[in-house]
Amino acid sequence: MTRILIAGYQHETNTFAPSLADWAAFNCGESFPAYMRGQTVIDQMTGINMPISGFMDAAKRWQWELVPSAWAGATPSSYVTQEAFENIASAILEDIRNALPQGLDGIYLDLHGAAVAEHADDSEGELLSRIRQLVGPAMPIVASLDLHANVTQRMLAQSDALVSYRTYPHIDMADTGELAAQLMQRRAVVSALDNITEPKKES
Repeated sequence: MTRILIAGYQHETNTFAPSLADWAAFNCGESFPAYMRGQTVIDQMTGINMPISGFMDAAKRWQWELVPSAWAGATPSSYVTQEAFENIASAILEDIRNALPQGLDGIYLDLHGAAVAEHADDSEGELLSRIRQLVGPAMPIVASLDLHANVTQRMLAQSDALVSYRTYPHIDMADTGELAAQLMQRRAVVSALDNITEPKKES
C-alpha cells in the first residue's frame, strides 16, 4: 500500500503589515483552521474546500495509507515569527523521522507559497530543503500552492512537483489538492520504474 505523509503550512505574508504571525496566530484559528497535528488533521480537514482535503479524497479512493503530520495556517499579516516557523517545521520533521522506519512512499505539503519568516525570506523553500535533506533525493515531494505564491528556484529544486490554484476567488482549492495527488501517483510510478533492473544475461 502506498504510504504518504501529509502536512500543511499556510501564510500569505505582507512584510509591510504591522502585526506578526506569531505562534498564537497559528493556534487561534480565524481565516484558517487552528494548528493541529496527527489524526486531527484527517478528522477536521476532510470534506472541505482546502487542498489537503482534495488530496485526502484522492488518497482514499486509491487506498493510500496517510500519515498525518502537522497543519498550520494563519491570517495574512506581516512576517511569520522565527518561533512559529520553527515550531511548525520541527513538528513536520519529527513526524517524518518517526515515519521513515516504517517506510514512506512520498510527502505531500499543503503550502501557500508566499510565507516570509523573520529569519527565512523563502520559508517554504527552507522547509522543503530541510525535508529533502532528511529524506534524500529519491523521495517524491509534491506540494500545492496558492495562486499568489512567490515560487522560487529553491522551491522548485527541492520538490518533485508544484501545482497551484487556477481560480480567483479560489473555488478550486480541493481540486488542486487532488491534482497534487495525481502528480504524486505519477511520480511514484516513475520511481518504481526507475528501480526495475533488467535481468542479467547468462554468459
